[in-house]
Amino acid sequence: MQQLDDMEHIRKLDSQDQFGMVAGLPGQMFDAYAAGGRVALEAGGEVGGIAVAGMGGSAIGGDVIASVYDAELPSPMVTVRGYRLPHWISSRSLVFVVSYSGNTEETISCLHEALERGCRIICLSTGGKVGQIAAEKGLPFIQVPSSLQPRAAMGWLSVPIAACLENLGLIEAVAEDVREASAELQKCIELYGPGNPAAANPAKQLAAELFQRVPVIYGSEVTAVAALRWKCQINENAKALAFHNRFPELNHNEIVGWEHPAEDMERYRVIYLTDGKMHPQNLKRMDVTAGLLERYVGEIRRYPTSGEGRLARLLSSINLGDYLSLYLAILYGIDPSPVERIENLKKQLA
Repeated sequence: MQQLDDMEHIRKLDSQDQFGMVAGLPGQMFDAYAAGGRVALEAGGEVGGIAVAGMGGSAIGGDVIASVYDAELPSPMVTVRGYRLPHWISSRSLVFVVSYSGNTEETISCLHEALERGCRIICLSTGGKVGQIAAEKGLPFIQVPSSLQPRAAMGWLSVPIAACLENLGLIEAVAEDVREASAELQKCIELYGPGNPAAANPAKQLAAELFQRVPVIYGSEVTAVAALRWKCQINENAKALAFHNRFPELNHNEIVGWEHPAEDMERYRVIYLTDGKMHPQNLKRMDVTAGLLERYVGEIRRYPTSGEGRLARLLSSINLGDYLSLYLAILYGIDPSPVERIENLKKQLA
């Protein structure tokens, strides 16, 4: 783990300062909340469903807000990762179009569908085609800074959605949630950041354990989104395979799969993302499942959330995964920023 404490080595590999971007999330959230609050929106009227159209790092913000505020929202909120909106999205629906680049073809397709259906539309982007269409059609537009990686712009791609929902009278107390989450994130950054030596840093220790292994991350309720985020960050930053699932669903299928191929079982490591406010039965399921899988996957590591509110708890779990993915990149000796296969794919599809 010595290289994880070598700041010069980290700076050489981290060409776009991904570590700095992760550390900048607390301040990013305040700026994003203010930007969302400046959008002129007319409150009132029934909202027949909420959709967030986005892909990759531009989609996770919708998952975060839906997970945090699902108990408050008066209608369903879904994240659409694809070319078409659900059939039930109509002129009564609210559609957030989220594309960091502004040129994501799946998201632009959803934007055109939303326009055809007469939906209420709010756009978040650095510009691109989404910005152009928003300007032409007079749509509410939230300008996202262009100096970040999409996956490092999570504050900008999530908090403005909550701010808009608050302005529309659909949820409450977002400012308080942002303040608490930012304060909790500062504590996490001190614990997980590169300045904290490996001997006292859980993120560095976990990276060493997962090096040359395949992580399988399990969450439930509020941490289900964190498990997805961990998987995506490990894929993009560490250029490594990872998988995720959620309780209780995995108890109805995946639990049976932990048997074959037997010779490969030692390559996998299971991580639980826990939360003290989970349904008691989900906590029990985690314990029982750990006992059933122990002979195949060894000890299951558990990482609890911290903080009080749902936003703080979710982001505390996400922050650990963000740092873990960067430390894995360092151990693999690679720059976490480039995603060449994604760029090559886009070029071939264009």
